[in-house]
Amino acid sequence: MAITSINQNIASLNAQRNLSLNSTRLQNSVERLSSGLRINSGADDPSGLIISEMLRAQVSSLDVAQQNALQGVNLIKTAEGALNEANGLIKQMRNLAVSAASDSNNTDASRASLQQQLASALTTLDSIANTTTYGGRKLLDGSAGTQNTVGDSTHVASASLQLADQNEGWVNVNVTGAAAKATVASAAAAVTTAATTFAADMTKFDAGDEVGMYINGTKVNVTTNGQNGNIGDATTWQNIVDAVTAQQSSLGVTATATAGGTFSVSSLGYGSDQHVSVELRKITDSGGDMDISEALSGAGQDLFGANAGADATGTVQFNGGSAIALTGGKGLTLSDSTYGSLTLTAAGNNVGAWNSAIYAQSGELSFQIGINAGETAHMAIQSCKTSDLGKGVDATYTSLAAVDISTVDGASKALGVIDKAISEVSNLRGGLGAFQTNQLESQSRSLAVARENLAASESAIRDTDFGKEMSEYTTSQILMQASTSFLTQSNALPNQVLSLIKG
Repeated sequence: MAITSINQNIASLNAQRNLSLNSTRLQNSVERLSSGLRINSGADDPSGLIISEMLRAQVSSLDVAQQNALQGVNLIKTAEGALNEANGLIKQMRNLAVSAASDSNNTDASRASLQQQLASALTTLDSIANTTTYGGRKLLDGSAGTQNTVGDSTHVASASLQLADQNEGWVNVNVTGAAAKATVASAAAAVTTAATTFAADMTKFDAGDEVGMYINGTKVNVTTNGQNGNIGDATTWQNIVDAVTAQQSSLGVTATATAGGTFSVSSLGYGSDQHVSVELRKITDSGGDMDISEALSGAGQDLFGANAGADATGTVQFNGGSAIALTGGKGLTLSDSTYGSLTLTAAGNNVGAWNSAIYAQSGELSFQIGINAGETAHMAIQSCKTSDLGKGVDATYTSLAAVDISTVDGASKALGVIDKAISEVSNLRGGLGAFQTNQLESQSRSLAVARENLAASESAIRDTDFGKEMSEYTTSQILMQASTSFLTQSNALPNQVLSLIKG
């Protein structure tokens, strides 16, 4: 570069470019040092950002999974505390039965008194079973996380039934009313074939006529054989069906044209919350004699068509029990606030009885203790109601609820029933304790280690290395000062040309 040129100061331009680069470099260092992050935007490190965001998501999920495990521990402790009281009550009942079985210190009147004490203990035991809850979920009445196995997948898509006061076993499903889609259709035999033009099936539709179709208030844009996006004299029924299909997601409907039948529009889903309205509007009438009412539902009938869907109705029968109506569902789902819900398949959405459709088993809780699908832990908690404890020991006393110690014979027979109830409650407590220790608490510790390692990995990618960055910051500062200084000097170089002029 000749320093005798004054039109272009290349030295100054070079200094300006380097000053800009050093300024950006300094700003990046300031941003990293002030935020503590090496990656503040995708431009800093695109691949690093992608990896670190994935690691962040996993760290966040691990926090939630660890919280789930700890909450599961609290749930188990709640149940175990109630079972401890239940154990104490059943032991008292055994002492009462032992006392009543002896003639040495009892009369009929005293045994009646002992029976009253036992009945009070039974009432309290049932109260514990029915009222022990965690987060609104009952734990000891047999309804905690009822396990559902669908046996008839042809008719039942899924089930989340709750046993509540019903017996576990096979569940019959009786559909009394099928769910329906919202459907609007033309008059019968309005469609000759799908390939027939719309105009051919109307008596007064001439060349140049146009009809606009609106579904749920949104215009259907007919592009193939249409006129200005409207239905024209060359538009076939299939063209209209294709146009609706192309806009299916926005319209929320499907359309069909049946040869020798009807043109119909139906909602995508089932249920009373589904609605469909179809309106045909005359856009252009070249002959002045088109009767628009013919277009949808036949001459002389309504121009508008509207319809709402319907919800399925039905009952369930738990293991031979009485029929229970599920009245709170929507669409293909039947539900009840007490007994849960089930969802029918399309094949099951017909009036009929689907026997042994679901197997409902009492007492299984599910805990999501990992960050991926399927990483769950399950724990079965049987019903601790007196009517469900001590079964199968004595033909006279079918369960703990039936024991009577008002006689010597009754007190003797009651001991076996009570002993089985003690064993059942004790085994349940042991199972809960093992589940708490071996699965929930162990998994919580494992999750803590995994979180620590993932956080370290994310930090290595995304966080600022202050030692390295301070060195970069210092270098950038010096270069900024040098660039500024030499820009000043390079801007003064053209002044040297004056010495040549003066000479």
